[in-house]
Amino acid sequence: MPSLRLSAFSLLRAAALVLAAAALPAPDAHAEPVHAQPADAEARSDHAVDLDAVRVQAERRDARAASVASASRLGLDPAEIPATLDLLDADAIQAHGLRDSVEILRAMPGVMAGNLPGQPGVASMRGFASGAVSYLFDGVRLTSSGFSSRNWDSFQFERVEVLKGPASVLYGEGVLAGAINFVPKNAQLDARGGDVLLGYGSHGSARLGLDYNAPLSETVAVRGVLSANRSDGHVDDTASQAQAFSGSLLWQPDARLSLRAALDYDRDDFDTAYFGAPLVPRDAAADPSALVDNALGLVVDKAARERNYNVRDGRMDSRSWWLRTRLDYRLSDDWNLSNETSVYDARRRWDNSEDFAYNPASGRLDRSASRIHHDQRVWNQRLSLRHEGRLGGRRHLFAAGFEYSDTDFFNLRRFGRAGSVDLLAQERGTLPPDNPLDYGDGRNDFDTRAKVAALFAEDALNLTERWLLVAGLRHERIELRRRNLDLDSGLRSGFGREFSPTSWRLGSVFELRPQTQLYAQYSSAVLPVSSLLTINQRNNAFDLSHGESLEIGLRSELFAQRLRLTATAYALRQDDILTRDPLQPQISVQDGRQSARGVELSLSAQASARLRIDASAALLSSRFDRLREAGGADRSGNRPSNVPERTASVDAWYRLDGLPLSFHLGLRHVGDFYTDNANQLRVRAHTVADAAVDWNGAGGRYTLRVRNLADAFYADWSGYSARQVYLGAPRSVELTYTRAFR
Repeated sequence: MPSLRLSAFSLLRAAALVLAAAALPAPDAHAEPVHAQPADAEARSDHAVDLDAVRVQAERRDARAASVASASRLGLDPAEIPATLDLLDADAIQAHGLRDSVEILRAMPGVMAGNLPGQPGVASMRGFASGAVSYLFDGVRLTSSGFSSRNWDSFQFERVEVLKGPASVLYGEGVLAGAINFVPKNAQLDARGGDVLLGYGSHGSARLGLDYNAPLSETVAVRGVLSANRSDGHVDDTASQAQAFSGSLLWQPDARLSLRAALDYDRDDFDTAYFGAPLVPRDAAADPSALVDNALGLVVDKAARERNYNVRDGRMDSRSWWLRTRLDYRLSDDWNLSNETSVYDARRRWDNSEDFAYNPASGRLDRSASRIHHDQRVWNQRLSLRHEGRLGGRRHLFAAGFEYSDTDFFNLRRFGRAGSVDLLAQERGTLPPDNPLDYGDGRNDFDTRAKVAALFAEDALNLTERWLLVAGLRHERIELRRRNLDLDSGLRSGFGREFSPTSWRLGSVFELRPQTQLYAQYSSAVLPVSSLLTINQRNNAFDLSHGESLEIGLRSELFAQRLRLTATAYALRQDDILTRDPLQPQISVQDGRQSARGVELSLSAQASARLRIDASAALLSSRFDRLREAGGADRSGNRPSNVPERTASVDAWYRLDGLPLSFHLGLRHVGDFYTDNANQLRVRAHTVADAAVDWNGAGGRYTLRVRNLADAFYADWSGYSARQVYLGAPRSVELTYTRAFR
């Protein structure tokens, strides 16, 4: 793609501000809003493909909405959002055959996701890796939200929303590249019934899903959702299982008041989890591949595709409870008050050998040993007031509120060495006991207390019937306290820090023609130089880094909504990242810069009564503009790790005439990416094909799905070590049965 010059960023920003703030001639004193068409799918005939496509969609919500819309708290229509919001609902998740949150995120335009050892289910987007992406659960974000992310079963969710670009105005620090909102299924008054899902497939995989919603009266409804899955894994000795339960209650005594309460429990267990395949010298590999390009002579051995180099007694597991309540009260026709409270309690454990490197002298893999335990408790409170009326004769929306969160985080950390293992992984050994000899790289226990208080406001004004201006502002006060115990020396230490960042955004939406809008937004964000919950005393001395973004997009519905199109271009920059002083490389300074610019395109087309096509493509250029690492190594101009610059996908569904039989073919292409900031190790691009046959009869839906149809050998993520890559799963087959009960 043509390179977009960051030197033009200021000029683009000024242009965006002019577009957003300039007035159109002769505003209409009786201006009405930019109207959105209903978000429902088009009417279906007996021959239509029963599928909701991937599309930009943000449903209009009233005061009794089950969750906060990801893109705004103003209750804007889909056509009124000055940002890119991609969405997959439960029907589309099922149609694509997406089993977990990682597969859901990979189906989103321009998003790459994987299971980083310490943060399963994390993503990169718009040129920035996982640390610049935030994760929400039903609209609630936790401080250092990446720690709470898991590779959840997809059956739990009503939909998953991905808001692209900075969202610090909505969710606070740490939201530069985007925010991902996992919206669970909630109780509803207007529907009775449920769904059942049964699945079995390759590698001993099995799934169960049960969902039932029951209105108990005209004012009370309850819903329960249960999901469970297990797998032996495609890698030796990597069995896993997960269970989740969600219960929700809705009480709505009248049109003015509603109370929603929900309790979610999630549990996962991974026996000796998979942490990737090592890069080894070509002459040490039994079946060397060309998967990774480098000048070091290192390869990935195809024979290692099913090998596990973790210790035999490794474990990775998580338990979490999340209680949430939402009270909505309509004070008048124009004013609505909302109060949201959530309590989160989680325990996570990692006892593994996560990193391993080839030792030429011994011909074996030298391995790390790590024990990391988290105990996390969070209380979050958000109170907001929303107004919908008129200002100067024009439609006007306003929302303001207060948010407070209190996080108590305990972290046990042990780092050392485990015994080496041969390349055949014949005897993988065990994790050494917790002692100073085997964990000489550090044995520490620390407690972190993070309190965040924020004031926020959003405003939307129709300047004319076709032109909407949207603005937002958020100010936070972050209080951080840390207590540390070094078990080897017995030394106790601690530190504290306070931050007071302010974020803002200004956006505009202009209706070019019915069902076609041009939108633009400039927004700012703040990020810590490392996770607030695990930041060390050295990094604590630095201020927050700052980011800014310009986005311009077009969305349109054409041919009676048979074609939906979204195209967007953006420029994104983060300043004040940590780098080394060029004159004194041993000293860290806050003078680095990272940037990205790119374009994204997605479309959904009902090509005929029996054929539907979804497609997307993303092109970007991502780089470190200024970055020096340890020893003074200059990484300026290099691409960040785990960031492909090209992704594309296409999905097609075809249904036979006169039979409840349909076929699905999906192709996903991911461009090359680097495993390190030095850009020495480049993982080659890959394309994976999936196919499915679906019989949707009176007794339910039967789907036979083949993943990785061509059995492609590829890598889709890299771990903490630059010389480890996560290999994609080989070809697999799965049969699922689903049925709706109404």
